[in-house]
Amino acid sequence: MNSHLLSRTEEERAAVKKKKKNPFLLRVCAVLSSLAAVLVLLNWGTKTRFVSRYYEIADARIRDDVRIAVISDLHGALYGAQQSDLLAALEQQAPHVVLLLGDIFDQRGVDTNAKALLSQLAGRFLCYFIPGNHEYRSGEMLPIREVLRQANVPLLTGESAMIVVNQTQVQIFGVDDGQGGKTKQLRQIEAAGEQRSDEIYSILAIHVPNDVESYLHYGFDLMLSGHTHGGQIIIPGLLNGLYAPGQGLFPKYGGGCYDFGKQALIISRGLTKRPYWLPRLGNPPELCFVTLTSSTEP
Repeated sequence: MNSHLLSRTEEERAAVKKKKKNPFLLRVCAVLSSLAAVLVLLNWGTKTRFVSRYYEIADARIRDDVRIAVISDLHGALYGAQQSDLLAALEQQAPHVVLLLGDIFDQRGVDTNAKALLSQLAGRFLCYFIPGNHEYRSGEMLPIREVLRQANVPLLTGESAMIVVNQTQVQIFGVDDGQGGKTKQLRQIEAAGEQRSDEIYSILAIHVPNDVESYLHYGFDLMLSGHTHGGQIIIPGLLNGLYAPGQGLFPKYGGGCYDFGKQALIISRGLTKRPYWLPRLGNPPELCFVTLTSSTEP
């Protein structure tokens, strides 16, 4: 009898201890669930819509406004059925040229959302495609080239395009990504620097901006890039990007416009929704518009 009572008492004590632990475990689970819910909401809320970002640069060689749209780092994201939201924003601004500035495709390769964008742009806008690292990482550059050919979108990998708006000329030099061969890319930049003229406003379109300071001596008036995804997290006035590929934490060139005297660099923060688990805090996906306008200053 005593042994039975003792055993029962131990069971009751164990049950009491278990009950005491349960509230703590429940609180931990509740906190973790709340954090997960906040993360999901932030992730959804910061990536479902893109913003249009506008830049204006004045130069004496520009007689008539030249409007340039920059689509960068889509990574296969979708904005509206068949990219209808992106198309509507582009049609509203009516750019003279659309630059697809790399990582339009993701490392997974050819995808339907990137193809949908190209098919929607075809025939509506003058477009040029500059490869990014993900086009090469996908291992599907040949299929991507074929998609571009079918969409009638020229690929600029060491070539240039002259944009003419009435009496204004702007020359855009597109260079290959370093993933396609760093030596080849450097040769293309050097050749572009030799071909450009001080009489014509020149733009270097290059996906990765990390080495921009080593290109300044070539004299390009404007450099356009992407790749950084805006540094993922931005705190206005304090932090212009937490992390960028190739630059690490607190990148020097996270996104936006950088002034180098008579030269400038504009980095698009891109349209990607990846990585899916990390919100873009203070850093919504963006579509960039750059307007070159006239200036009375020499």
